[in-house]
Amino acid sequence: MNREWRRKVETIRQRGPIERTLLDEFFDLKYDRREFIRRATMFGLSASAIGAVLAACTTTPSTPGTSGGRLRMGIIPPPAHTIEPHTFADQGALETGSIAGEHLIRTAPGLQLIPELAVSWTPNTDASAWTVKLRSGVKFQTGQAMTADDVVATYNRLVDPNSGSQAISAFKGSLSPGGIKKVDDLTVMFQLDAPTASFPYLLSSTTYQAIVLPANYQLGTFTSKPQTTGAFKLTSYTPGVSAKYDRYDGWWGGKAALDGVDVTYYSDAAAADAALLASTIDLIGQIQLASDRSLFNNPKVQIFNSHGATHREVPMRVDLNNPLKDPKVRQAIALTLDRPAIVNTLFTSFADIGNDTPWAPVYPSTVGAPDVPQRAQDLTTAKQLMSAAGYANGFKITLTTEQTGEIPQLAQIIQSAVKAINIDMSLSILTATAYFNGTQTGPPSGWGNTPWLNAPINITDWGHRAVPNVFLSAALETGGVWNAAHYSSSAFDSAAKAFVAAISLSDQKTAAKQAETILLADTPVIFPYFYNYLAAGSTSVKGYYADPQGTVYLSKTSLG
Repeated sequence: MNREWRRKVETIRQRGPIERTLLDEFFDLKYDRREFIRRATMFGLSASAIGAVLAACTTTPSTPGTSGGRLRMGIIPPPAHTIEPHTFADQGALETGSIAGEHLIRTAPGLQLIPELAVSWTPNTDASAWTVKLRSGVKFQTGQAMTADDVVATYNRLVDPNSGSQAISAFKGSLSPGGIKKVDDLTVMFQLDAPTASFPYLLSSTTYQAIVLPANYQLGTFTSKPQTTGAFKLTSYTPGVSAKYDRYDGWWGGKAALDGVDVTYYSDAAAADAALLASTIDLIGQIQLASDRSLFNNPKVQIFNSHGATHREVPMRVDLNNPLKDPKVRQAIALTLDRPAIVNTLFTSFADIGNDTPWAPVYPSTVGAPDVPQRAQDLTTAKQLMSAAGYANGFKITLTTEQTGEIPQLAQIIQSAVKAINIDMSLSILTATAYFNGTQTGPPSGWGNTPWLNAPINITDWGHRAVPNVFLSAALETGGVWNAAHYSSSAFDSAAKAFVAAISLSDQKTAAKQAETILLADTPVIFPYFYNYLAAGSTSVKGYYADPQGTVYLSKTSLG
């Protein structure tokens, strides 16, 4: 490193403890260039600062698409509820909203963060407050300019416990009402409940409910009045049938290549696949190998493949007066599963084996084997656990789940596996709409009456998150809004909070190891695998990226 580069790097180090930790870990070879870039963007370092550290900074500009044409898209399953961004909790809704909506930050390949409606984000010394600078010149599709007032109003609704917001799944423990402050017309301050080193990820598209809307937005008007900032405006919506989007010529990013997008909703994967193969549609937002095999190795189809943390969770209620209340029984069920065989059957090479914690292999903070042993099939131990719990002769239980992707096959695999420990498991497989139907207000008023949060044991689809925070706070921490197991552990809560607050990767791994170990002992939820997010399109689709989160970003997509 020459003197000039050394001077620039030292200037960055002197900015504060976060920058010093980031640089010290990188120069100590605790992570590679790619991970450094990911963490540097998370903490808001500019491209020039990153370049100074790497002594080189190159950017490949996007190739402009061919202008014109309307992309025909299939979304499966249809939205389960009204299209209201802050209440999004299912795949169909988030895909529908994301075509038109934008966020402060966008999550990009490699877990990197890209400025969208924000141009910079800077933490204080312990990451308990973040200052966000907004992009100037942005106009909503109503014609009004976007300002800090709109961002404050959007985030106040997202963290309001009485709004029905599903984004509380992301912000609980980090951001509360009153924590969002306008500094000036283009600056917002987020004062957090506790230090959160990965907070920029929560401001990104990984929190898919956080579509920025005007301060005067009226609930219930999202599908009847174009009012987002994106490249496409939603001009028509028929629930369960179709949606239409037209290009928004006032988009701050310039002119999108496509004239518009026409969405058709499907409840059956075979029907969507047939439409793509017949050239009736151009793109399917999400597919799985188990249910869409006809699309693979087909010369008319290209598969968009993204490594991420998309997964299925198998929560087991810990608070009901049935055998699942005993952690030995829950461990026994987990030990009946042959995970490599499950992955090979359902995904071949498109998935990673899970270890009953939300730390997927894609996360740099994941500990895993050998420090946290990988759970493997062990029928001998499973039978011993059942006997110790007083259930050597087994019991009857019903597993409830949804007709989505490979989930019915997974349910059948679990049903078959637990026969080895004398569990007689019935299956209740609902449509996705029925599975997510009902109330789901979350604590402190309870988990409503929706099947997916109240069944004794179920299987639920979970989208990728760029950091595991939402899985911790929503699905596993005490009182989590999506805590379908109704699990409560003060030891786990403490480890999870330590993980979220940790700035250095080594501190994150220390907390992650504690949390992973606790979850293996308690087993409130089975995480059988983490699979690659897959989408499928005709060979004419150009410039599309399959976001592991499931959001659909078409601003740079074209047909040609």
